[in-house]
Amino acid sequence: MTKTKEMSRHTDSEQRGGGDPCAGCGDCDRGRDALDTRRGVLGNSRGAFNLWSPWTFIIVLLPTVFLSWLFLRPLLAPPLTPQELRGRQIYFAGTSPSGGRIKAYIGNDRIALPGSAATCDSCHGSDGRGRPEAGRIPSDITWDHLMKPYGHSHPLDRKHPAFTEASLKRSILNGHDPAGNTLDVTMPTYAMSLEDINDLIAYMKRLQTDFDPGLEEKSIRIGTLLPAGGRTAAIGQGMVEVMAAYFEEINSRGGIYSRKLKLIAAPYETTGQSALAGATRLMDNEDIFAVVGAVIAGADRQMAELAEDKKVPLIGPFSFFSADPDALNEFTFYLYSGLSEQVRALVDFAARDLKLDNPRVAVLGQGDDHQKDLQTAITEQGKVHGWSAVAGFSIVPNRFDADGAARAFKEQGVDCLFYLSFGGLKTLLEAADRADWRPHVFLPGALIEKEILELPVGFQKRIYLSYPTLPSDQTPAGVSEFQALLEKHELSVKHLTSQISAYVAAKIFVEGLKRTGSELSREKFIHSLEKFYQFQTGLTPRVTYGPNRRIGALGSHIVTVDLENKKFTPFGDWIDISDRG
Repeated sequence: MTKTKEMSRHTDSEQRGGGDPCAGCGDCDRGRDALDTRRGVLGNSRGAFNLWSPWTFIIVLLPTVFLSWLFLRPLLAPPLTPQELRGRQIYFAGTSPSGGRIKAYIGNDRIALPGSAATCDSCHGSDGRGRPEAGRIPSDITWDHLMKPYGHSHPLDRKHPAFTEASLKRSILNGHDPAGNTLDVTMPTYAMSLEDINDLIAYMKRLQTDFDPGLEEKSIRIGTLLPAGGRTAAIGQGMVEVMAAYFEEINSRGGIYSRKLKLIAAPYETTGQSALAGATRLMDNEDIFAVVGAVIAGADRQMAELAEDKKVPLIGPFSFFSADPDALNEFTFYLYSGLSEQVRALVDFAARDLKLDNPRVAVLGQGDDHQKDLQTAITEQGKVHGWSAVAGFSIVPNRFDADGAARAFKEQGVDCLFYLSFGGLKTLLEAADRADWRPHVFLPGALIEKEILELPVGFQKRIYLSYPTLPSDQTPAGVSEFQALLEKHELSVKHLTSQISAYVAAKIFVEGLKRTGSELSREKFIHSLEKFYQFQTGLTPRVTYGPNRRIGALGSHIVTVDLENKKFTPFGDWIDISDRG
């Protein structure tokens, strides 16, 4: 069977609502992938084509042909000198590297403020070209512009010859242009040491070529993280090949504002700590603009903190847990809800669609920090609906007294069960069926195993799963575009779940670049992503970001398990949790 026909067969079956025909079969590549991930590899949310297995969330070393880019890339601009680095601190932070005092004097009354309260970049921008501020447009202070030989003309007929280094210092310190005219009142004057003003001028000479890391005149360097070795290799290779193919298509059309996209891979061992170490090396040593489609499961929140610390955009990371959507999280943009958001959606569904009025809720898991985080999410979201009885219990799957637990929960009147562990659910619900205790059962789809269709029929339509994406999110145009990419580049389709995730992350990254424009910086790129509203990827729910929102599809689909017909059935509408009130 050709890859296109195989892909079409899987997708058509899922669209008909009949579940995944290959789930657990092991007879085709896709079925083997589903089996592997259901055994608890690193799953998260579901992909559009490989619906009923968890997100694979595993990628591998970049093929040798791509690694060669490391050696063929153009020479970078020389690093900043120590003096220029000191000047950079003054420009962006308004503080003296030597510990001296820098003061800014603002307005007609020349009110004195710390230099940090009136930094150069706050008005003139990270590129020195000026940004609108309260109806005014600060001057372009790039070195070439300041030194242009034919001089300058300003509003109100103010004119002056080109700056020299000496006249620029006088302008900063005394507020007069080279012709002796007083600068606009909105331009502060500064008091600083001779050493500091010399350092600042040294940096201003480099300002126009001091791009953010990863930005070259003709290219943009993009990083990704690759767990190395083992059975993850083929899945990872598929993800990287999709991103590389998509970037190649962009480059074949001239790139983004004449800049070509270059993908740099950082390998790491298969633990969370090694992923964090690999990301640190990638950000510190490989001169990248952003990280796209990185696997961060096992170091989820530490990776977001690293991106924040290094000020490196992290786009579409594959993760169990997103950072708290209400927390300050400037640089990480997730595609889908993590497990915390998914259980919140399940609570909303239970209260609004199933009309469960203050049920007695038991939360079962392995008693680790992840269970505590999820139980907190369930408790908080339950309070929105007046729920007050939520209790947590620790279990070891397949090694606990299921019959005793079922009897105890029945006696306590538990009528709502959140199951947050791999394995053990079948044993517990068989015991519950014997005890004539049949609560509503909720769990993220990422945690199911193939035994989910073998549960007692007495739980028919009482088991509900959350999925961040379903085939119904796909558009014909989106599917056609993705299939065309796979066919043109002769890419394998045996790991579609992870491939789609990588593709969508790359697509959002490119769209952000386009919206930012030719004057690219990380700051402007972040602001462009924050303006995404209902962006159609073609394969996922629509993506929305904002100044206080870093999860593109904030919510979940709900799926019920039809135990009589051995299939999964979407239930109700998308649960949007962007408004928790």
